[in-house]
Amino acid sequence: MIEKYFELGVRFRWTKPADVDPVPKDGSIVESTRPTNAMIYDGLDTVVSPRLRMMNVSTLGLQMRMPIQHVWLDYNKGKTARVPIGPYDVLTGLMSGCIIARWVDRGVNYVGHIGTITGNDDVNRRVKRTFSFAMPRGTTGFNPAAAWSQGELTNISRQFNPARMVVIVALVTTRGDFFSVAMLPINAGILPAQNTEWCAGGIKRVAPIQHDQLKLQLLR
Repeated sequence: MIEKYFELGVRFRWTKPADVDPVPKDGSIVESTRPTNAMIYDGLDTVVSPRLRMMNVSTLGLQMRMPIQHVWLDYNKGKTARVPIGPYDVLTGLMSGCIIARWVDRGVNYVGHIGTITGNDDVNRRVKRTFSFAMPRGTTGFNPAAAWSQGELTNISRQFNPARMVVIVALVTTRGDFFSVAMLPINAGILPAQNTEWCAGGIKRVAPIQHDQLKLQLLR
């Protein structure tokens, strides 16, 4: 379970897999296809959480240049990408309002990224309705971007000099727990999608939205 590695100040070498921008954006449920890029522990920043100041990172199981084992789930714009859970936890993003869901289909546990697009109401309606009518009973979900207030993200950013952009990545563990991870791209002047150095800004566990409420949210 990799959630323990995203304390404020833990740094990684990582390149986020590219988004998928399909034609058509028909709302269909598809398999995730991007390969998982290596995420390597790269030491601590000068800014760290109070807990990390009082402990050695080895107690978290971290060793320099250690890979953070995970599986990547695509952000497929206008579709829902899915990936089986296990044996590794699932990461996906970057998050700005998409719902991440978890369900079981024919005995297989899946995580899905419902690929809404900021400002595209027609596509968003299509992708959300398609998933809402397809999802089986027992499906749960969460909105990772909603886990943080703007004030919280600003406070994380201001701890660094210079202040850095904060983005959100979603984590679903093999146990089915939902987490929202704040991440800071380190490479100056480069968009997050091209960054190769990152610093964790903190992590929050998020309570799941249950099936019926999730369906109502998707059909709004």
